Amino acid sequence: MSATTTSADGSYIFNAIDDNSGFPLILRAERPDNAGDALTWVEAYAPNDGSAVNVIQVLANADQMLFYGNFGTDVCLILHTISADTNDDISPASLGLEVINCLANNPSSSDEIIVTIDTGQKLLYTSDGGVNWSILNDADPFGFTPTALVVIWGGGGEPHRIFVGGSDGADVVLLFSPNDGVILANMAGATLVGVANIAGIEAGYVA
Repeated sequence: MSATTTSADGSYIFNAIDDNSGFPLILRAERPDNAGDALTWVEAYAPNDGSAVNVIQVLANADQMLFYGNFGTDVCLILHTISADTNDDISPASLGLEVINCLANNPSSSDEIIVTIDTGQKLLYTSDGGVNWSILNDADPFGFTPTALVVIWGGGGEPHRIFVGGSDGADVVLLFSPNDGVILANMAGATLVGVANIAGIEAGYVA
């Protein structure tokens, strides 16, 4: 999750904030030519509804950004095209006021996205830029609120490896799938029993 980040080429800075009414607002500024020059912020996306917002780079396409969170009924994922200054709703269908609280985008494909859904406790996947979404988690719902996600993207026919973290209200849950979510096993172990939550995950993979 990030409230401030740049486009993949560093040309633009995006800042996710709440407006004066408590709704999500995303501002954009072009990187200045000279260090120390003031930034000029313009409105990139203002849904005038919703409750949460994050921004993430699209590494495979420096002209795109993803805005995610909750932007009103059934709207929780926006594809922003910088050059056209457009915002396209690519949200999974019929989520109501759900929140996308974690998102991973394949650095080799702007169309391949995995998200976690907050109280609905789902792990959703698209390979076509949000035209179609499928549920990955074998247990639906998880039984806990997922608040952390990391994906080790496969290639050449290799499956994606997925970590999902959160809390069931008493203990931390850390799920790992070696095969695109078909099997998700809890790896938290006794060490994390009673720990409040997992807010983030980092992982590396060597083939």
